[in-house]
Amino acid sequence: MTDQSHLDSRYFVDERVYNCPFCNRRHVSYTVYNLVSFDWTDTKPCRAFYVACDSCGNKSMHLTFEDLSVYEIQSGRGGRAYRFQTEKDVDAGAMLDQAFFYSVPTSFFVLDERVPRVLRELLTEAEGCLKSNFLTGASACARKIVYELGVLNEAIGENYEDRIKSLKSIHSEVDPEFFDTLLTIQQVTSTKVHENSYDGWEAKHLRVILLALSDVLHEIYVVPALRADRRKSILSLKSELVPESKGNPSAG
Repeated sequence: MTDQSHLDSRYFVDERVYNCPFCNRRHVSYTVYNLVSFDWTDTKPCRAFYVACDSCGNKSMHLTFEDLSVYEIQSGRGGRAYRFQTEKDVDAGAMLDQAFFYSVPTSFFVLDERVPRVLRELLTEAEGCLKSNFLTGASACARKIVYELGVLNEAIGENYEDRIKSLKSIHSEVDPEFFDTLLTIQQVTSTKVHENSYDGWEAKHLRVILLALSDVLHEIYVVPALRADRRKSILSLKSELVPESKGNPSAG
């Protein structure tokens, strides 16, 4: 069976399905419910497409300078609805992701609110830089995320490597490989920001780094909270199924 996991890292999977940045559902259908054109400059038109998730109903905006085609799939009192029209034998998702130079939300998946706000904002800023191909800015944000993660968790050590090792001991419940990933990210982005020595440094490299950071933050902040919620649910269910014993009545 062909490995299709690369589709999980896209915003748009194809002309009908995307990865919703609001309800975090992968491969859910979406609808284009509005589109407008405006003048980016006096010689450069821009188009904005407004997309609604068919699951949660939340709406996102996507900007492009390309003349993307749509066709109407609904009209009437419920409003108009459209679908992107793409040529046969074209990877529609890849084409759409490449066509849109800016999206709101910028992230493929909005980080859970259990992740501290400063980290969420830095990742959003990094993704915004990436969308504009500001690779050094995105690299600096990625490096800053690793630094702030150490500060928030009161990691100790005189350098990044020591503080990441400290993080590993603080969060012993998290797979150690996630912290090894953090160390690699810090080393790579630090070299890029301070030495600018990486030939061939491209957006695709930073995209992988930001996805890895998103996964690490999810593992540190969200997974333990989900486990705790499940534990509470199980204990609650147990108390309902097996009422607390009140003792045997005394013999008369």
